Formats: sequence, C-alpha cells, structure tokens
Amino acid sequence: MAWLCAAASCLAPEQAQAAPADARVEFDIPSQPMAAALNAWAVQANTQVFVDPGPVARLTAPAIKGPLTPRQALRALLAHSRLQVSQGANGVFVIKPRPAAVVVQTTPAPQSAAPEAPAAAPVAREPRTARASEGPWLLGVLADYSWDQGNATGGATAVVAGEYFFTDHLAAALAMTAPRTHSFDRGSARLQSSAMSLKYHFAPAGRWDPYLGAGVDVTAFYDASGLAGLERVTARPVAAAGLNLRLDRHWMLSADLSWSQVQPAVGATQGRNVRIDPLQFGLGFVYRF
Repeated sequence: MAWLCAAASCLAPEQAQAAPADARVEFDIPSQPMAAALNAWAVQANTQVFVDPGPVARLTAPAIKGPLTPRQALRALLAHSRLQVSQGANGVFVIKPRPAAVVVQTTPAPQSAAPEAPAAAPVAREPRTARASEGPWLLGVLADYSWDQGNATGGATAVVAGEYFFTDHLAAALAMTAPRTHSFDRGSARLQSSAMSLKYHFAPAGRWDPYLGAGVDVTAFYDASGLAGLERVTARPVAAAGLNLRLDRHWMLSADLSWSQVQPAVGATQGRNVRIDPLQFGLGFVYRF
C-alpha cells in the first residue's frame, strides 16, 4: 500500500512521534481537496498523519476554523467521508477507508437492535465579530500629504495612528503627525498636530470597512519666524472619512481623508488669526491585534 505523509517532518508510522492530541489549536483550514486539507491540518497541529492517497483523491474537505483539539478538527474534516482514523501508541494518526460491511443473511431475524449512530463531529464555528476573533487594538503607520490654507504646495509627513474598539463598531482613535514647517504670508513656524476622535466602522469584519470619525485636533507651534506672539497651542474640531481594505486576518491597507480647523492667534498688535485648516490625505498599513 502506498502512503502519503503530511507533517513538519515525516518518518515511518512506527517511528514518528506526534504532539499530544488533547491541546486546543487555533485551526484555520479553508475548504479544499482532502489531501491538501489533511496536510494543512498536520502542519497546524504540529503532528504527523499518514494517508492512503487513493481514497482521498477526489474528496473535498469542509472548512474548519476555530479552537479545537487536533482529534476534533480531524473528525470534522472526515465527518462526511468514508474514511476512518486510527492512532498508534506513538500518537501518529493514520487515515484509511472504512472496511466494507459484509452482510450474511441466513434466516430472518425476529428483530435486531439498530446500530448505534457514530458520534457527531464537532462543528467549528466562525467567531461572530472582528473584535472577538482579531482583538480590540489597531495600530497603523501612514504617509500623509497636507493641503494647507495659504500654502499651495502643501507638505508631506508621516502619521502614527492607534484605535481601541470598545464595541464591534465604535473605536476611540489617536493620530499623531510628525512635525513639519508651515509658511505664512509674514513668516513661518514648525507645527505638530495630534487628533483625538471617535470613529464608527461600518463593516469591521468585512473585506471593505468604511468609517467616519469626528473629534478634536490639538496643534502645537514652535520655532516661529516673523510671527511675534504666535499662539503656542490650538484645539479645534477635526472630521475624517476613510476605508480599510483587508489583506488577511490582521493586516489592512488604509486610506483616509481628514479636515481640521487650525487658526492660531498672533500678537495683539496684529489683531488677527492666521488660518491653516489643513485637508490631509493618508495612505498606509494598519494591523489589528
């Protein structure tokens, strides 16, 4: 009989050693041909499985996902097939066809008890929410370009953003922008802004997740030139809209557009505010954990 071996390392069935089968593992096996699914199961369970390749050649395995013991996940894969699993004393799993039942009928039996139905395989259930399956934290780094009032050339900088999901859809967000220089009609100054906002995610568990946000932008000014008495810190409203594109279970590509009101006051002799009001576009990657 020919055997197909699926494992991190493969030995003969009587030589291989397998990990204990009673520890739960976070399985994530999509629906695919049975041979490939058994190989994925062996890798994720960190164990060995020996398979008779003929009976599995045309079988398709169901999707299995969630915390299960290796034995539970294997039973779920084989639940609707004519395959059986045995485990040797060394813990190695062997997959082969169930033996054909042989029926010999002599005289009619008065009544026979119905055979006991096999135990139902555990059903691996998909976690219901992104917060439950991926965690409440999100951290990202974005390249940001700003179009400022009175500064037609704009400016590029970097943004570090973090979010905490306290419900499935609502998150508290903090975004910090790297310092940059802004030119006014009478001088220039360095500025650094931080935005604190509340965001609503429309589809946090979906492939496309649009969101809206609103909050407060706090901008600090320093190294001013030609602007005597420039206000050191401003706190003004900020609004944002964006979209996250899921790449895998944790990584996403993020794009957002935000507007904030930044109008610092200058010295009393000038008697006015200078207006920046940046419109910012950011593009980068975020990781949910």
